[in-house]
Amino acid sequence: MKLSPMLKATMLLITLCLAFLPSCSESTDDRFPPYDNTAEVEAFWKSKPELFQWKTPADLPTDLKWETGADVPEFGDPAAKKGGTFHDYHPTFPATYRVVGPDASGTFRGEHHDQVMIWMATRHPDQDAWIPGMADAWAYSPDKKTVYFRLDPKLTFSDGTPITVEDFFMTFYIMLSPHIQDPWYNDYYSKEFKSITKYDEHTFSYTLKENYPDPMWKVADVQPMSRKFYKEFGQDFPARYQWRKSPTTGAYDFDPEVDVKRGRRITIHRVKNWWARDKKHFRYIYNVDATDYRIIASQDKAFELFRQGQLDFFIAGLPRYWYDKAEIPEIYKGYIERHIFYNEFPQVSWGIRINESKPPLDNLDLRIGINYAMNLQKVLDVDFRGDKTRMNTTEAGFGKFTNPAVKARPFDVVKSREHFAKAGYTKPGADGILMNASGKRLSFTLTTFNSGTITPIMLRLKEEAKKAGLEIIVEGLDTTQLYKKLNQKNHELGLAGFGAQPPYPRFWDDYHSDNAYKTGPDGKRTVVVDTNNLTMTADPALDPIIDRHRKAATEEEVQQLSWQLSQLIHDRANTIPLWESSNYRYFSWRWLRWPKTGNAFHSQMPLDARMFWIDEDLKRETQQAQKDGRDFGESLQVHDSFVKPR
Repeated sequence: MKLSPMLKATMLLITLCLAFLPSCSESTDDRFPPYDNTAEVEAFWKSKPELFQWKTPADLPTDLKWETGADVPEFGDPAAKKGGTFHDYHPTFPATYRVVGPDASGTFRGEHHDQVMIWMATRHPDQDAWIPGMADAWAYSPDKKTVYFRLDPKLTFSDGTPITVEDFFMTFYIMLSPHIQDPWYNDYYSKEFKSITKYDEHTFSYTLKENYPDPMWKVADVQPMSRKFYKEFGQDFPARYQWRKSPTTGAYDFDPEVDVKRGRRITIHRVKNWWARDKKHFRYIYNVDATDYRIIASQDKAFELFRQGQLDFFIAGLPRYWYDKAEIPEIYKGYIERHIFYNEFPQVSWGIRINESKPPLDNLDLRIGINYAMNLQKVLDVDFRGDKTRMNTTEAGFGKFTNPAVKARPFDVVKSREHFAKAGYTKPGADGILMNASGKRLSFTLTTFNSGTITPIMLRLKEEAKKAGLEIIVEGLDTTQLYKKLNQKNHELGLAGFGAQPPYPRFWDDYHSDNAYKTGPDGKRTVVVDTNNLTMTADPALDPIIDRHRKAATEEEVQQLSWQLSQLIHDRANTIPLWESSNYRYFSWRWLRWPKTGNAFHSQMPLDARMFWIDEDLKRETQQAQKDGRDFGESLQVHDSFVKPR
């Protein structure tokens, strides 16, 4: 998906006001007079004939080999039952309902957009194959720069509006506009695409500027943007659309006026007469009628509500939940089942990002010293009890594209102090913290989640770092504040984890200078906010290699450049990789059912593939068993059928 993966935020005070105080956010549309941009949009399209092209079916190449994925096995479980409400939680109320622009890539966007939208062609979750999505068929030009699509004739937005090619034209109009205040999308759509061409209402093509090993990865998840919904798109877009919910291609949607209790919960509902409900590969997923997300900041509180049966599901990756809090009758008696699922998917790039724009963190020796001062092994042994391993590079999990020679720096007080000395920090203070010749202490603030699970880990790193003469001040913020500070590049050290997407690592988002600084007409350089370059890396020697990687035409070139970049970024020492795991763990009440295989092999987390369902009969049986004291027996389900023997 074309997401600068995670973490965009602006205007914290307005966000908090609108998100948590209904009195200052009601009737926001009353502030904006009606507006119709139809003429402007069409004029823009006509002004760029090289990008927006109109042709006829007779102009389609006659030798196209249309693919349909007809021979690819269906996924999902035919035994899945439709219906019911899935009860889950979310730590924060969203800062906006927009899917682009300031604050749009905050935490809830996945639940109402990224995880439910349908791609043009979808990657099969268990096999390396493309299957139909919004398009029933697709074809490639001989040079693979152009990908042709035939849209499913039933395709509609969640509001029932039919989707046509012009809705994809509208996507380009919006994504190229400075009004969205989202430079990542501006860059992507201007640099990757040469043209979008309409042949009829349901047939069109994308032509890319470069060759890629598989161009489908570049175009499959481009979403149509409703001309009807965005007809008021203009200069005031971020404010005008702040609390408007755009229609989606997916199975679920919500009405802000009906399904939202501001600051407390959001309920997404199945789209009535959803266009793909009977479509192969979709008929056995998206099974529940609704998902009710309660806003619960405390993970411990969420667990207690889960234990009471008010939530159906709970991620249990942390040992304190998997071991300690699992010592309860509900698990002993089998009312709650435990699951371990071994998957294959790029790892979330959990790491501590060191902001090079904050002196003295622009000193390489200082950054290397900080790396050596982090006792991650103790965290893995004590906090994770050996269940996780050290992530060596934030490009972990990409198979042959992950450089096996790059190893994270271990905890080493001697090496840490050696590098601190090279940076000028040689004199210990009364508390052991090093100082430089001018008396400046070796002290930095680590901005992190204010979480009962993450904060203790950061405090452990703080205590261990003292042995190397480094003071870490742990600053715990709620999710909205954390994203705000990181995206504004106001942190010194910041904890962040970006969701990754196959098939290749992405370096441009995190380390290209375009995402750190921009130079104005007056030659003045300013910080670029709302990007993933949290380290503020701006290296003129690194940029050309990243650009080559982004345009690589073969997998051999992608691999070679991925390895080279991984080593160069490691040498820069501005990202401290944290932890990874070959599986994920979760608890679910026994009425929440999963396919026999447990889930999709290529899933990052349990809910991603939406393969689960609710069995109301089992729910009634379980609730009655609780009253009667009936025991089903403890259930631990290990799903490893996809793991290849070694």
